[in-house]
Amino acid sequence: MSEVSRYAESTTIPSIEGIRCEKTKERRKIWLIAKSHIRRILIEILNFFLNHDIVFRLIGNINKRLELIESVFLVYPANEEYGLAYAYHKRLCKNKWIPWFVGIFQQNGKIGIKFAISASNGQFRDPANKENLRIVVRRMEELRKIFYAKRKTFAGILSGILFSMRLIRETHEAESTVKTVVKAIERVKLLENLPEDIPIIVLGGRGFIGRRVIAALPKSNTYCVDIAGSRENGWPFYLKGEKAILVNASLNSVLDEYLNLFWSKIVVVSDVYPEPSPKTVNRLKKLGCACYHIAGVKGRALPSFPHGYQGGIPCCAAWLADEIEPLLFKLV
Repeated sequence: MSEVSRYAESTTIPSIEGIRCEKTKERRKIWLIAKSHIRRILIEILNFFLNHDIVFRLIGNINKRLELIESVFLVYPANEEYGLAYAYHKRLCKNKWIPWFVGIFQQNGKIGIKFAISASNGQFRDPANKENLRIVVRRMEELRKIFYAKRKTFAGILSGILFSMRLIRETHEAESTVKTVVKAIERVKLLENLPEDIPIIVLGGRGFIGRRVIAALPKSNTYCVDIAGSRENGWPFYLKGEKAILVNASLNSVLDEYLNLFWSKIVVVSDVYPEPSPKTVNRLKKLGCACYHIAGVKGRALPSFPHGYQGGIPCCAAWLADEIEPLLFKLV
């Protein structure tokens, strides 16, 4: 065998398709980085010109006549990735407890105004931060009045924490979320060709949202599982092997704690912020479970909500409407 032949056999020559695929991935990566900077720079520019009460009052006076602004909504980063989607590190440090303007969104003919803080779940639960939370709620109520909006809403677990601390009395987030989850369950039944009376397991069924979801579902085929107590507490072992829907209304991380109890005929419907991680999705795939993420409801936002909520509006930001439609993404 010639030297040329030996070299040809020992060398892997990349295919044209492989090179194109790598170039496509590289271009996509560059675009995502550029898009992230564009979003953050745009938000900074908007804040420079618009984030002043005198401007907000002008908009509010117009809305007083037109009644287009339905709500003011406060979002927060569930992790660093979400935080950096809205602002650079310097801004995140500055606005930990100070709501800053991050955009607008539209749903069913009405408008919502987005604000953000950079504090996160662990800080919300810390009793030492109750006064900071009180200041945040006071500011959001002030903004609601300035804009002549009908309601103020809060993202993720924040609304439940504020309600338990008696810092808010309204639960607008729960009402819209429950209606969206129930509609999403019906949609999943159709998509997966599941029977109407399929068992529904609600993970986090005693929580702020979970108990309301259970109340909205038929009692005969709904099962409450909650992280309080032992992990197996309330788990319906007798359903193993049957088709079932599992609604995660708890925390993002809780789903992982129950995966070893799953079987292949379970269809997961996730209603937590943020969406299931790639690691969790991969484990569900290996188990043979289908998984849907409720990315909110159909609507438009400028700039768009980041990551798993692109193309829609989070349930907690939405308002009740007859035409409200869940936005579902199939992850597995």
